Amino acid sequence: MFDLPIVVVKGGDSILDFFDHELIRFSNNRVCYGAVNALQFLEDAPANVVITENSVGDMTGIELAESIRDIDMERDHYTYTILIGAVSREQVESQVFNRSIDCVTGTKRVDVMTHLTLAGCRISAQINHLLESERSLQKLCNDLRKGQLLDPLTGLGNQAFAEQTLENSIRQVESRGGAVCVLMVSIANYQEIRDAYDATIAGELVLAVSERIQHLVRPLDVVTYFSPGLFALVLMQPGIESCTAGCFQRIYDGISLKSYSTSVGFLPVEIGMSLSASNAETGAPSPGRMFSAALDGLKDTTQQIAVNHL
Repeated sequence: MFDLPIVVVKGGDSILDFFDHELIRFSNNRVCYGAVNALQFLEDAPANVVITENSVGDMTGIELAESIRDIDMERDHYTYTILIGAVSREQVESQVFNRSIDCVTGTKRVDVMTHLTLAGCRISAQINHLLESERSLQKLCNDLRKGQLLDPLTGLGNQAFAEQTLENSIRQVESRGGAVCVLMVSIANYQEIRDAYDATIAGELVLAVSERIQHLVRPLDVVTYFSPGLFALVLMQPGIESCTAGCFQRIYDGISLKSYSTSVGFLPVEIGMSLSASNAETGAPSPGRMFSAALDGLKDTTQQIAVNHL
């Protein structure tokens, strides 16, 4: 613990001079005069423990500690702060004090100060180790989430899988001809049901609609759960003329003209449906543009199935 970085902040006539000789035992130490000097140093080199007087001239020790907390927050680090000197009751009861100061003492005993400093080093090292572990776990979770192609609720492909499938379908259309379609199916009253009941009941409705959609499509059509309450279907058609509202009316009717069984009884659904399609003759657009066009079509309330040929 004697090699962890320690910063001692002194004012004009410092009461911390008594600790100078003992400070030599801490091989990684720095003495700063004034709060500004200390903060400039800590911006470049974080410390495990900061020992500060109650007044360092240009700032109080409590104000300095609060500024150190702000720096810590930016770099995801923890600095153990020891305040030396008398502290009023009003200061102790303040939110800033409780948020910023870890230890306060008025002692001038070198052995006590050494123990307090070592304890601060140990606590800071443990907290910083936990912060580092949390960052590693968060990165791992993000990496796993990015590589995950299945939706845990429905077992269908997720948005990443839909994008991957559409990209492959576009390449196939460009090389072999035909047309590719994105069919968006939204449960328009999904949020209402979630608000009226809870996420579990809304999930049961999503599962029921999911099963219904899968029974209505062809074997090679790809059904994905794109986002909460929204399905995205990727379909191949022989030509752009087969990508019309009439071609998918059967699917719309099959989903919407039905109530679905849940734990709270049968619930009706309000379905929105939108189609974007493209073929090789016009140059198949990017997956992002096709999904965006289909999503925009869901806002069109004048048609049962909005159609956009790109």
